Amino acid sequence: MEQRSIQIFLVTSDSLLVTRFTDACKEIGIEVRVTLGGGRLPEELGQAKYEGVLIDFDRATNPLAILTAVRKSPSNRNSVIFAVATQAEDRQRVLADGVNLLFERPFDAKEIRRVLHGAYDLMVRERRRYFRCAAEVPVLLIRTSSGEDFRCTTMNVSSSGVALKAPLPLDPGEEIQLVLLLQGTEIMIRAIGTVVWDDKHGKTGISFTCASPQHQTELDSWLDGQFSIPRLGGVQFKQPSQ
Repeated sequence: MEQRSIQIFLVTSDSLLVTRFTDACKEIGIEVRVTLGGGRLPEELGQAKYEGVLIDFDRATNPLAILTAVRKSPSNRNSVIFAVATQAEDRQRVLADGVNLLFERPFDAKEIRRVLHGAYDLMVRERRRYFRCAAEVPVLLIRTSSGEDFRCTTMNVSSSGVALKAPLPLDPGEEIQLVLLLQGTEIMIRAIGTVVWDDKHGKTGISFTCASPQHQTELDSWLDGQFSIPRLGGVQFKQPSQ
């Protein structure tokens, strides 16, 4: 199984911010990569997937351009965006620009921990959405149009899609019903899906929606276990106050 920590991309020149933010991230198993920004930023964003990006609007050069680069990055446009903005006008501006979470100077370690814990579930959700777990999971497929059913095995699984080996080709756009038996459990996940691609050589990609919130929760919990993502109990996301 793929093992990888949640990662945050930190854009700042402030060594104190780097130290305090990195220390708080380590406590909950988050990895931090630090950059000063600059002309290579789009290239750096394209080299990896980050569940979160923190932009220091107080110290970074042209922070709005950095925010735009994040949103244009194919891999990172849905990342949770943190900002450091101390001046009132900057805080209003970054919140209006859709930044998710906000820090101010001087830094308080407890506040950093509180904000990180509040954002954790959002970053886990992005983690599940983007990454697929390489796993061979038995699947029963039912063609909605004909009722024909057949058994398959997945090659990878995410919270909303699978790639699998199928005994016959499927048509892109075709509606499919799925029943997945999660590996190492007795849990069956039912879902309604759409064929996204088929290579006509026994491999198919399907996007799906779970049949109920309970099934989605069970699938997400199983995926978290495959990715070794810890759960932080009792934490809820709060929108930062203006």
